[in-house]
Amino acid sequence: MIKLSEIIQRFKGEENGAALVEVALVVPFMLLLSAGVFEFSNILNTRLLLEAGVEDGARYMARCNGSDWNNCVALGTNLAIKGAVTGGSDRVKGWSTVQVSVSSFQAVDLSTGTELYLSSTGTVNVVKVSASFPYSDLGLWSYLGFGALTITASHQERVLGW
Repeated sequence: MIKLSEIIQRFKGEENGAALVEVALVVPFMLLLSAGVFEFSNILNTRLLLEAGVEDGARYMARCNGSDWNNCVALGTNLAIKGAVTGGSDRVKGWSTVQVSVSSFQAVDLSTGTELYLSSTGTVNVVKVSASFPYSDLGLWSYLGFGALTITASHQERVLGW
């Protein structure tokens, strides 16, 4: 019967196949790292698209000249999601108007009661557009134990229209 030490001695100093062993050890980690980088870049791209959408929507609503606020909100929300006031195509697949919230408030420091912006009018209104998007397609990351991710974006604009 051959002893383990004899088997090890036979391979001692042998270099044939060493590169194959190294590749076999390194490739799984490189693939995992590459998949993680690709998925992270996709998440980052989705966040940037959401931020661009809420900024566009808030800017539109802040300058909306219509007297009908509900119409301004509908058009601005469509601009945020579709990239156009009417029609357009989805910025982010699966992003809908339900995930966008719009609020308007007066810009006042609650502790002092003073206006936060210089203005010739008595009040300064601000419109805030926020979005929350559930990013559930984590691909390989879900196998590593990462759960669903919620991406949020928010933007405020001083109202110039109305």
